[in-house]
Amino acid sequence: MLQLIKLELKKGRLTSYLWGALIAYLCIAGSVAVIYFADPMNVEDPSFRSQAELLSMIDLLVRATFIVYASVLLSKLMISEFKDKTIALLFAYPVNRKKLIFAKLAMVFVWTFANVMIANLLVDAIFIGINSITGYLSDPLQTDMLLNHGLNVLMQAFGAAGMCLLPLVIGLRNKSVPATIVSSIVIVLIVCSGNLGFSLSSIIAIPLSLSVLGILITYLSFRNIDRVDVG
Repeated sequence: MLQLIKLELKKGRLTSYLWGALIAYLCIAGSVAVIYFADPMNVEDPSFRSQAELLSMIDLLVRATFIVYASVLLSKLMISEFKDKTIALLFAYPVNRKKLIFAKLAMVFVWTFANVMIANLLVDAIFIGINSITGYLSDPLQTDMLLNHGLNVLMQAFGAAGMCLLPLVIGLRNKSVPATIVSSIVIVLIVCSGNLGFSLSSIIAIPLSLSVLGILITYLSFRNIDRVDVG
């Protein structure tokens, strides 16, 4: 399995994935910076009133970004190959089809999980540092708050990694790249969009349940791939 993942990374050029993730980090940090520095002008209804709320908003943006990012990867690794029938060429090699498919899926799952964790760590550190200089949010950083936030990010990262597989099932029906990406955006709008500081993803059972659902449905979709004609 690991060897298949390495081959996929070489075929897809790992540097392109790394550059894509870096650009995503910069976009997230830029978006947060716009909100952070514009927020003091909105005294009546600020976007966040504490550092805990700031970190929660960063986590929300990170997960939304990488769920959509994962749909682009899935489109490249899976949908396009089924659509162009190049997957049939891969299946011609003496490699178990299930292992090949699940290597691709594992790569996207781990990539999404890792990037949600790393992006949260980096962007959180940047804005905690900025706030220590500007003093815009005056509440003190508490160890308990950071530990709870870290645990929440860990669970949300797993939720996002599994949830990002759901658009694949939708896209595979018509072998459509746009359907895959659009469905990921719809999922983000439903689960991650906030209303008065609340989002469905703040109920941790929802993203975790959707993650398990994404993993289960994906497994069921490919459990018989060895006996399916993809030519």
